Amino acid sequence: MEIRNILILAGKETRDALRNRWFVLYTVSFSALAVLILAVAPGRSEVAGVSAYGRTAASLINLVLLFVPLIALITGAISVSGERDNGTLQYLLSHPVTKSEVFMGKFFGILVPIFFSISLGFGLAGIGVALRGGGGDAAELILTALLSGLLAASLLSVGFVVSVFSRRASKAIGVAVFLWLVFIILGDLGIMGTAAAMDLGVRQVFALALLNPAEVFKIASVLALSPRFEILGPVGVYAVRTFGREGVIYLLLSVLSLWTIVPFVYAFLTFSLFRREEA
Repeated sequence: MEIRNILILAGKETRDALRNRWFVLYTVSFSALAVLILAVAPGRSEVAGVSAYGRTAASLINLVLLFVPLIALITGAISVSGERDNGTLQYLLSHPVTKSEVFMGKFFGILVPIFFSISLGFGLAGIGVALRGGGGDAAELILTALLSGLLAASLLSVGFVVSVFSRRASKAIGVAVFLWLVFIILGDLGIMGTAAAMDLGVRQVFALALLNPAEVFKIASVLALSPRFEILGPVGVYAVRTFGREGVIYLLLSVLSLWTIVPFVYAFLTFSLFRREEA
């Protein structure tokens, strides 16, 4: 693989994403809602031991869970399948580039604008807190933004897995939306329903939560923002008492990293080595 080819392909993907009206709409909506959340948040510098930056970051967690997984899954799902569906993938591969370079360029070319959108939303919220005279450490807001970026990378990898196996973009989008419903909408309900039906203990419920990157992001964000791990309920108390607060955060970061690396490697190998129809 040549880095120059990857950078050229990534630049093209980034420019295409920034010109995409749906991506622009997503970025504007995410940033506008982040500012709106800040506008309705209490103006006091500290409430219940949590700084203004920390409260803003906590308010943005649900916004991140709604927007970031959806855009990461869908853009990842149509990355390869869209080119295949339009017949442009063969044309792209007829140039002096390898399939590995195309995959890497597409992945990082899409990841950069998603990071940009997340940074813009959190950045505007942070500037708003500073202008309102909010005290505290901005590191809490930055840490939540970094966790949001890791969540985006993990679900973008999952979206690429969908994409390399899909011949049509419409089918890939359908699968991506279904996964979004499973991860975001049905995640909590599924865990609660399974725990009630099978009479699971807190250890099993915590293990189930680790299978969902959105749940992992939520738990890690709450633990990073508040020392009161009791707000996570019996599962949070079990996790912190078993692994320690820092140990749980490291465990959750490791799980989110695995959710990024494993699907990425699987999709990369499948597209670059195992699928021969575009070769």
